Amino acid sequence: MAKEHVEASEEFIGPERRGVAAEDVPDRRQHPRYAIDAWAEVIVLDGSLLFRGRVLDISLAGCFIQTEARLHMRQRTPVEIVFRLNESVFRITATSRMVRPGIGAGFLFAEMSERTRLVLDALIAELGAAD
Repeated sequence: MAKEHVEASEEFIGPERRGVAAEDVPDRRQHPRYAIDAWAEVIVLDGSLLFRGRVLDISLAGCFIQTEARLHMRQRTPVEIVFRLNESVFRITATSRMVRPGIGAGFLFAEMSERTRLVLDALIAELGAAD
């Protein structure tokens, strides 16, 4: 079971609002999550929706994006996420896994280029070392 690395902060919404499992519920995530703060644009691949939000946490497998948008998006909707962090621009395809209108959405990353995977791996390593 992966240890959660997201720290509580007034700046971030609490796990109870994000749909994170309670402490007595096993966490099925395979990768630790790390708190970050980066603005992102999310584009539904069929062109039906574009929204902006803040990436609050990230792992090798996915991320959570906070937004006040009233998202009308089903689970497993394919999207493209674009955000900048530490001088790197990430453009990653993903699928929605958990949607909370007015709060945000969790995304599972899809296949990505080798270059993007290397940059993401380096970012996660840096975040893990700072923990």
